[in-house]
Amino acid sequence: MIDGRTFFIKSACAGLELDPLTTVDEWADEKRVLNTVASREAGNYRTKRTPYLREIMQVLSVTETEVNDVVVMKATQIGGSEVANNFIGYIIDCAPGPILYMLPTVELAERHSRNRIAPMIESTPSIATKVHPTKSRTGGNTVLAKNFVGGALYMAGSNSGSAFRNVSIRFLILDDIDGFEPDIGGEGSPVSLAERRTDTYSSRKKILKISTPTQKGGSLIEKEFQKSDQRYYHVPCPFCDTLQILIFSTTNEEYGLKYTAENGEITDAWYTCMRCREKINEHYKSRMLKKGRWIPRQPNRKKRGYHISGLLSPLGFVSWRQIAQEYIDAKNDPMALKVWVNTRLGEPYEVAGEQPEWENLRLRCEPYPPMKPPPGVVFITFGVDVQENRIVIVIRGWGVGEESWLIWHGEIYGEWETQLDDLIAFNFMRDDACIPVVGVAIDSGYKTQQVYNYCRKKDSRIFAVKGERARNKPVLGKPSVQDLNWKGKLIPKGVKLWPVGTDTAKSTLYGRLKNITTPGPCCYHWYESVTDEYFLQLTAEKIETHIKGGFPYLEWVKTRDRNDALDAEIYAYAAAIRAGLLWLGNPKNPKKTTDNRAPCKKKPKISIISAFMERQKGKP
Repeated sequence: MIDGRTFFIKSACAGLELDPLTTVDEWADEKRVLNTVASREAGNYRTKRTPYLREIMQVLSVTETEVNDVVVMKATQIGGSEVANNFIGYIIDCAPGPILYMLPTVELAERHSRNRIAPMIESTPSIATKVHPTKSRTGGNTVLAKNFVGGALYMAGSNSGSAFRNVSIRFLILDDIDGFEPDIGGEGSPVSLAERRTDTYSSRKKILKISTPTQKGGSLIEKEFQKSDQRYYHVPCPFCDTLQILIFSTTNEEYGLKYTAENGEITDAWYTCMRCREKINEHYKSRMLKKGRWIPRQPNRKKRGYHISGLLSPLGFVSWRQIAQEYIDAKNDPMALKVWVNTRLGEPYEVAGEQPEWENLRLRCEPYPPMKPPPGVVFITFGVDVQENRIVIVIRGWGVGEESWLIWHGEIYGEWETQLDDLIAFNFMRDDACIPVVGVAIDSGYKTQQVYNYCRKKDSRIFAVKGERARNKPVLGKPSVQDLNWKGKLIPKGVKLWPVGTDTAKSTLYGRLKNITTPGPCCYHWYESVTDEYFLQLTAEKIETHIKGGFPYLEWVKTRDRNDALDAEIYAYAAAIRAGLLWLGNPKNPKKTTDNRAPCKKKPKISIISAFMERQKGKP
């Protein structure tokens, strides 16, 4: 460690030094030390373990003056985050200057600083002595700001406007940019704002943008990659030496990653060469990676772009067999398939067209009566959408694998509390059992206080929700307490508000409605007497791509006046997730879905249902 006076003198001298001749990969191989805290493979860093990262680190080196902007669109568990860490260590040790490392949120920035940056500094002697001591009177080493000889590392979140002011940056790292806020305080895209901080350094700056992509058309890393020279790693066949990009064969291609499976379990996985059609077992992968090379599709562009597929993952990381197994498990669930495409192939997921055709859904109705759960239903949830003069209700039955049956859809006008009580208390009798109501999610976006008052007086099955239109939000988030006492402090056991990621839920629902038509996991069912209006409302939105601050984002827009049934369906799904739907049928179920089940009571009056049925028949 060094004292403040020595630190100041060394910083001044470092600023006068010329840029080094060494490259990031050479520095990492010579000096980087991995510890068990931040890495699965402790010891000296070895670029030969992930040879596809070598060129990326070389172009990030200050010796490469032709390239200022580097884009990496990647799968997960591929070693990509180590590129950023090596880049930081190299800057501290060899090319001191101001660094801004940005992640989606301040919380993620703090976590990354503690769990990845700090352990790297501590375990690498050549940079540990150059970073200002943690326990120092000058406060030069905090979680979000670390001074080192000749420069400083600033950690920030895309949701923090203060990160973009009064700081000139030579080295900019934008990590996981598909999770960035589209706009920050009305000032524009955080990506654009951060890039402006590098203008002072002109041709001496280095910008690294790295992320796993999300949805096609709305992915920031996809847009950046499309503006680059679009490099793909080509590996040679061990039998005929043909260079090729590794692809996953999901259709009838004669080459690509192939597999065999029995009863949903992978028995073998291999790669078939695009030229000689030889079977390439995975033990050849290390030899193929070593001899591979990056080939650009747009060689005349200055911006460098690299796509890294999970199929390139080295032996001991993610295997071909694991990737194939995850595909089999996810292929019938659009949301799970999206995660697989993003995280394993490193590609943006293309949402399946526009909204489903309501007439096609109508043709799939089945001959079972409303209010009577069909075989397969294990529990029931309610989704309640609150409007000015009515509430719209969807009652859903759920089974193993998230298979779902519409039990009832209708509306209650005027004062709705008592009539909703009757519906919740109704005996939902299957042929062999009474099916419990385990969750009732009520929209609190309108008439908020009335909804809170209703939920406060009821049991824990009934809860308030509010939709959140934001990217990458889970269907059901962490609740927050809303009730305050007379001192203005939160009451721990007061009413809770549960956030619902409506964009995620709609993508999941529409993907299932369009792609899954046979009974089984994730299939949706409807009874014959459901109205056309229900289907019109269910299919009342579509997803569109818009541009804000020069960057694309996806937005759900209404194509019809009413979408009440769609919102109610989403809330019913959120209630099912809260009740343990994702674990239903799992022998390792950590959450019992029988919790909070109401005992079957005497059948109440159901005048609201009878009146609704009469209106369907055209009777007054």
